[in-house]
Amino acid sequence: MTDSIELMNNGSEDKANEESIEQITKKRLVIVTGDKGGVGKSTFARGLVQTYLDKGQRFIGFDADSSNSQLLRFYGQHCHIEPLDIFKTGNIDQFFDEMKTKANPKPGGDGEIIQPESLFLLELPPQSRRILRKFVEEMTFLETAEKHYNIRVTMVVVISRVIDSINQLIDLHSFCGNQVDYIVVKNLFFGEPDEFTRYKNSPEVEKIKQQLKSQKSPFSDIKMPELIERSYDYLDENSMTFRQGMEQTDLPSVKGRVTSWLRTFKEEIEQVKESLGLNNVELS
Repeated sequence: MTDSIELMNNGSEDKANEESIEQITKKRLVIVTGDKGGVGKSTFARGLVQTYLDKGQRFIGFDADSSNSQLLRFYGQHCHIEPLDIFKTGNIDQFFDEMKTKANPKPGGDGEIIQPESLFLLELPPQSRRILRKFVEEMTFLETAEKHYNIRVTMVVVISRVIDSINQLIDLHSFCGNQVDYIVVKNLFFGEPDEFTRYKNSPEVEKIKQQLKSQKSPFSDIKMPELIERSYDYLDENSMTFRQGMEQTDLPSVKGRVTSWLRTFKEEIEQVKESLGLNNVELS
């Protein structure tokens, strides 16, 4: 009888260990989107890339915003960022296959072990929700990625105060359901946190929150600090990364503003760091 109990206990421990290992090794695709151009999704994506670099976090980035390729322009020479034209037929399928190959690589021809990638970042262009919906529904992308390749998707939705931002979130949930982690980012360029009343008072958003909570699926909202226009424009005119803005010595006001912005940005994403692929990383 004792042996049976020990076997049962060992079996439970093995199962717990397997689940623990699976959580540790789970791969992550972070998709950054917004309802239209100018909402701040590229700024958020750049802040996230800078955080990855500062913390030595391996990742591969994909810049699908070909009309305004900020990830490539600001960070293409500093890390692995690839262009991606999702409006061209077949390209998003190729992206999925490439991500799988990098996440689960086969040994090289000489038996060399290739290190698998565990973190991917995709910035979507404006007006791409229809293509994303089609991809998710026709290929069961989210289910296939997580069930068969252990890749969990996080949907980062950068919002302003307009109703279009709310409608985009509602539409995303209609075809993503509980198969993704949601992070709603209030861009404080558009106002103080309590001024996002359409988001705060939306019965549809509240219904989504409660539904996901009952399904134990992550849903969080955070704030992205405003970077004063003078500093933002200086980085833009010189195609500087946030780190370069902090290290330049020509304009002390820019150095101070960018340093403060990035510190606050990291403090905000601390609460959602696991969904952003920053497990066991201290940000603040």
